[in-house]
Amino acid sequence: MKYIILIPAYEPDDKLITLLKTISKDIDIVIVNDGSNNQYDEIFKAAKEYAHVIQYHDNMGKGYALKEGIKYINDNYHDYVIVTVDADGQHKITDAIKLCEYAKEHRDTLVLGKRTWDKTMPLRSRIGNTITRKVFHLKTGLKIYDTQTGLRAFSNELVDYVLSTPGDRYEYEMNMLLDLKSHHIKHHEIPIETIYIDHNKSSHFNSIKDSYIIYKEIFRHKKN
Repeated sequence: MKYIILIPAYEPDDKLITLLKTISKDIDIVIVNDGSNNQYDEIFKAAKEYAHVIQYHDNMGKGYALKEGIKYINDNYHDYVIVTVDADGQHKITDAIKLCEYAKEHRDTLVLGKRTWDKTMPLRSRIGNTITRKVFHLKTGLKIYDTQTGLRAFSNELVDYVLSTPGDRYEYEMNMLLDLKSHHIKHHEIPIETIYIDHNKSSHFNSIKDSYIIYKEIFRHKKN
């Protein structure tokens, strides 16, 4: 079974290349350039030394980028585990591998990296994640501690499910969790370490616009 790291990237900085250098050559890497400006061409050119890079012209959103990467992997591999990793260096590769190993043994399970809340996490993130976790539980009946984690792993057995999940932007990852129960898919959380650099300044998440989209999906969801 092959472990494959999938990285959606929109206008990344040099932390992406630093991250790629830490990944073992035994693990394949797929990067999706989600319509970054031409000034980022050199970063993606450097990334090609370590990974297969998919790119398109317009910025379509994180969900769209993830699905494009998953489609490519599904077309080119047979027996595999995908782990999604953010491009900003917040996830440790050792944690990504832990998730892959669990997904390998539990092929019917979506495996989630569970971030620990400490003083390094920006206050707005701590508050937002706590509220989202509670609202998510009220709407779905599922207890997931870290509903907004970008570190997730799944085997090829769940590819049809993740590709059929609606959403092209940040709501895609939430929809993936909202529909777990109705599709009878298991989930499991594994504690991970998260590195917050410059108070997560490099994130492209818009606290107002993207939070509105995510909460709209949660409140639209009918409890099973």
